[in-house]
Amino acid sequence: MPDLVGAFRNGGAPAPLPWAPEGRADYNRALYLNLLGKRWLPAIADVDRRLRDQPPARIADLACGPGWSSIAIAQAYPLVRVDGFDLDADVIDAATRNAARAGLSGRVTFAVTDASGPGWSGRYDLVTIFEALHDMSRPVDALRAARGMLTPCGSVVVADELTADEFTAPAPELERYHYGWSVVSCLPGAMGDPHTAATGAVLRPATLRRYAEQAGFSRTEVLPLEAENWRFYRLVP
Repeated sequence: MPDLVGAFRNGGAPAPLPWAPEGRADYNRALYLNLLGKRWLPAIADVDRRLRDQPPARIADLACGPGWSSIAIAQAYPLVRVDGFDLDADVIDAATRNAARAGLSGRVTFAVTDASGPGWSGRYDLVTIFEALHDMSRPVDALRAARGMLTPCGSVVVADELTADEFTAPAPELERYHYGWSVVSCLPGAMGDPHTAATGAVLRPATLRRYAEQAGFSRTEVLPLEAENWRFYRLVP
């Protein structure tokens, strides 16, 4: 901890922490496999309907990590094809192995890319960003890229930390938990970019709406989905 405090005061970074590249994979895996395709996405009626219809829907899962969100969607919706994107080659290798073990290699693919290239434009009925937007150095650019990936009737679904609409002191216990992660993980990971938004884990709805508006979305909806630690948003072009 003293090394971390010194890094915040003086610059630089402490040595890497002794865990796997995707530290939240085990925790989020159970949420995705048990809730994402079985409760959360089915509660968004028109999205659920499109994912079940022909022709098969295409989904882009941005910042997919080791692929459990992509796998959960494909398991819940047997017609869809899912492309997972992440910047970390190690977690993409893990995601590819996980999809193969789940028997989904034919419908779920993964790539090491930021998904902003022209080859991805206008291809996807749904773009998802689960518990990752606040970690991105340039969230507006990421949302702008996501909007460009959509078909004319597509939308973006974002899940991020559950926070109060406004800051109060003392903060609720859950918000203190988010702030703790923000200091030791989320902010250090985003601060290497000189143009970083430095969002941190406490991403409030007004901030996400502002990012979405700057990215060109016409409407941001807070979805009435029950989740212990997350809030879900739908962004409409």
